[in-house]
Amino acid sequence: MRAGTVKVAPAPMNDPSETLDLAVGICTRDSLRTIERTLRSVRGLARRILVVDSGSRDGTVELCRSLDAEVIARPWPGYARQKQFLLEELRHHAWILLLDSDEALEPTLQDSIRQVLRNDDRTYAGWELNRKVCFMGRVLNHTFQPEWRLRLVRGGVARMRGIGADEPTSPAQLHESLDVDGKVGRVRGNLIHDSWADLTDMCRRYIEYGRLAAECGARGGSATRLVFSPAAAFLKQFILKRGFLDGKPGLIAAAGAAMGTLVKHLYLAQRRAGLSGEGG
Repeated sequence: MRAGTVKVAPAPMNDPSETLDLAVGICTRDSLRTIERTLRSVRGLARRILVVDSGSRDGTVELCRSLDAEVIARPWPGYARQKQFLLEELRHHAWILLLDSDEALEPTLQDSIRQVLRNDDRTYAGWELNRKVCFMGRVLNHTFQPEWRLRLVRGGVARMRGIGADEPTSPAQLHESLDVDGKVGRVRGNLIHDSWADLTDMCRRYIEYGRLAAECGARGGSATRLVFSPAAAFLKQFILKRGFLDGKPGLIAAAGAAMGTLVKHLYLAQRRAGLSGEGG
């Protein structure tokens, strides 16, 4: 197996004598490509796995149930509100781990979370996990790194912010962010993010993200930003983050970040000019 290739093992089963009260919450919609890896990485680690599905038609629901996950069907209200629903459903558990349907725990992270639950240090309200992107069959160890995300929280103390929540939106919260009152630590190990199926999927997602950023009032769109911001985004990932050490996947991912930045400023330039973007 070449260096950097994705390797996510199923979580080993807990000792029945242990009482690790962890609930895992996942939102899905047509997530068949990635959801099995996600579920297998937490089986044996979680006491309860709750999937909230928003109309999957690709077999996602059937697969989740075959892997002993509980599934609730619920229309999509936006990222933050859907995950807030998960937090409320799971609030009676000691700990809640929120995952996206394209994320999976590496073995080291599985062990670290198990240790956190065993220790149950009452001074901590939550724990951040470092997320690494998997692209073109490889884990990117430098591009986008580090990417700490708060995902493991005590039941009943966390809330979501972002689109769909009753909070001001900002470009940094186009999807959602998890928030707690209290001390937050960091857990050893990596959360593997298999976000893009291929290059076409990556480009499509960056275009959509750019459109949403403009709609949410991101700043930019000037001629200066159009010229310099994409280059800065590329240099940040490929040079400053040392994405060149990730080989061709790192180069393409850094270029994708530059493209996403360009698309965002193109949409913003269109809005500044008062253009609708409609043909005809």
